[in-house]
Amino acid sequence: MMYDRGMKGVLVAAAILLWAVAVATASKATPPAGLIKLNVAALDAQGQPVTGLRSADFHLQEDGKPRDIVFLRFTGGQALAAKPGPGEYSNRAGAASHTTVVLIDLLSDRIMGDSTISREITDALKNLESSEDLYLYILTPRGDLYPIHPLPKPDTEVMPPAEPWTRLIAPLMQAAIKNLFAIKPVDDRDIAVRFNLTVNAMRELGGQMGEVSGRKNLVWVSHGFPIYGYSISGQGRLDFTKPLQSLCQGLQQAQIAVYTVDQSMAGAAEGVGTTSVETLEEFTGITGGRGYTSDRAGEAIEQARTDSRANYEIAYYSTSPNSDGKHHKIRVTCARKEVRLQTEHEFYSFGPPVSPGGPSTGAAGSSESPMEVQVAAHSPFDATDIGLRASVSPDPATPRTMRFEIHIDAADLLPLAARDSGAGKVSVVFAAYDEGLQQLSPPVPVSLTPEQPGTATQGEIRLSQAIPVGEASRKVRVIVFDAALGAVGSVTIPVRH
Repeated sequence: MMYDRGMKGVLVAAAILLWAVAVATASKATPPAGLIKLNVAALDAQGQPVTGLRSADFHLQEDGKPRDIVFLRFTGGQALAAKPGPGEYSNRAGAASHTTVVLIDLLSDRIMGDSTISREITDALKNLESSEDLYLYILTPRGDLYPIHPLPKPDTEVMPPAEPWTRLIAPLMQAAIKNLFAIKPVDDRDIAVRFNLTVNAMRELGGQMGEVSGRKNLVWVSHGFPIYGYSISGQGRLDFTKPLQSLCQGLQQAQIAVYTVDQSMAGAAEGVGTTSVETLEEFTGITGGRGYTSDRAGEAIEQARTDSRANYEIAYYSTSPNSDGKHHKIRVTCARKEVRLQTEHEFYSFGPPVSPGGPSTGAAGSSESPMEVQVAAHSPFDATDIGLRASVSPDPATPRTMRFEIHIDAADLLPLAARDSGAGKVSVVFAAYDEGLQQLSPPVPVSLTPEQPGTATQGEIRLSQAIPVGEASRKVRVIVFDAALGAVGSVTIPVRH
């Protein structure tokens, strides 16, 4: 692999910038300036999820000063305000999605042998009761992502597996390791090379994970990379502190919690590369994940999935919304002493890379649709940040027109009292599909107050909308976007003409 060392500094800076843009556009939960969204796992003394907590149960401080919680919802086991009726479809009909991606890093961790990797991951995954929402990649010595069990691609339909894929983990790992250890690695002695390749891989994987709404977990089995050091290509001392913080902040904004497994060896080799520990600590502190030592990948995977089932999403307005890059401490405690919380500990006020609802690109008829809506339209999954149930029927008054009855869970929207008067609109967009996405409709505004009798019932906001649907359309996805909260909900409905 050829690499122009004279361009390393430029490529590192460019990779960080591209990462920030990619995360902002891929995530369906990018909040506006000043609004900070946290994922807080609440566990009891036995490490089991605690449900039923309310805003009054949490106390939040930023830089030692109390902040008011403006939004809270439990995402560990989402339910609708009302159950779907006959002919209705819901984006929360099944169990809540708790996506966890495992990344085995062979680029930065050269002291892991092939037998060690195969045994570690095989033992961690082979006895899992369920492999649903679990995905596995290897970061190769060349810096490429090698999928063993990848996330579904955009514009594809996800079918439930006949049996857990992890039952075949042993032969899958053996085949992957056999292929990858035959690859000649890049020259990783230069820390700029390692950093740049790792950032590119994280950016690519983060973009794929951004197709899933809400909290996601990334279990990174690695030895990390030095946060600073000397380049062998004559650039002198390099310090990746700021770019690293920006990378971690991008992951946090995409609601990706990183669980690091510092895969060091015991004995004399244990101290090799220990400057990388600071890097791993930055990932966990900023994203709200946890750090583990060697041979604990199985424990990290299990804990990440447990934390997802115990997760509360909390939002508050920061006292420091400026993009000055300054460091800020976050502290969240619970009034119930027996409850233990796991969440982000800090953030850097880089500001949102892309303003919510800003310029967008995409399919015909989508020029007014925010990027979050377009991502939701192409995602293989329905978004569950906002609870929805909906039904469809032909509109007798207009040919080739379908009428949609939509019920939006009001508890999943930012309350009126917390909204900026000049922004924060809620809208509905309809995406029609044949073999792929045909078109996005213009956004339809949603009234957040019951201006018409019967508009809001049982904690729901009701909307009735007729739209033209082509004869070739097989399904329509109803997408609800709360611009103030940066949250998306969607439900896909088959269409019968």
